[in-house]
Amino acid sequence: MRSARAIPLLCLLGVVVSLAADTPVDFNREVRPILSDRCFACHGPDAAKGRKAGLRLDEYAGATTKLKSGNTAVVPGDVEKSALVQRILSEDEEDVMPPPELHRPLSQAEKEILIRWVKQGARYDPHWAFVSPRAHPVPNVSDPSWPKDSLDAFIAHAASQKGLRPSPPADRATLLRRASYALTGLPPTTAETDAFVADTSANAYEQRVDTLLASPRFGEHLAVAWLDLSRYADTWGYTGDMAMFAWPWRDWVLKALNDNKPYDQFLTEQIAGDLLPHPTQDQRVATAYNRIHRMTFEGGSTTTGSTV
Repeated sequence: MRSARAIPLLCLLGVVVSLAADTPVDFNREVRPILSDRCFACHGPDAAKGRKAGLRLDEYAGATTKLKSGNTAVVPGDVEKSALVQRILSEDEEDVMPPPELHRPLSQAEKEILIRWVKQGARYDPHWAFVSPRAHPVPNVSDPSWPKDSLDAFIAHAASQKGLRPSPPADRATLLRRASYALTGLPPTTAETDAFVADTSANAYEQRVDTLLASPRFGEHLAVAWLDLSRYADTWGYTGDMAMFAWPWRDWVLKALNDNKPYDQFLTEQIAGDLLPHPTQDQRVATAYNRIHRMTFEGGSTTTGSTV
């Protein structure tokens, strides 16, 4: 990081004062996405890419270490001494961060988040996936009759903080339609709707949801996002766009999801199922995941095509 030019303290305070009551900043939800999108390319974990100015912003130690320039990017609790704050507020094209050539300037709201984060101590939290879940006290709500369980209480509490009130309950036909679309991507049949509307038992909704979860349509609907991310297609997607014999892998995905295969197994078998001890035919089929990509024979290409 180059030496930051001083910014009048009055200007700095003008931004800080606009912050809403110093609302606590959530590092993973608010700060990390900004740093990752704007800063990590030059000041991230990959030293081999030529980390600029020796500054590393993806960890606390790197962000708070004094640089060769004599500046410190982040001085926890002190926005005036933090070069990061000086840089994001600068109007000088030579000093402002992110640099103009990135073409992704920080919005006012993003600047305020970073300043509030520094002011509150610049806490770094590990990625949420590595944080053990902990119980939170169930909040009190103004209408205790609305929540059906503790999750509803959290929803009602968050809504009330934004001045929102729960909508009235949906009629039974609408409720079934919403559940069916959410779990299978398909509307309920007329017979299913009539049966649900006529069922006045206390657990009618739970039973219908269980039926939807047990339907093969559930796995098909759940698989859509994974098939898209995995680049699944029935053709090569290039030049002549010839047919690709890959549907057995698609069927493996559908069965894995409908069987509720543990996620670690779901990934392992697709990435390296053939390397497992005594792999089954299904585990070998799963590895077609690695070959779902565009293929061509054009211009003497040695690509041989993808088959399961």
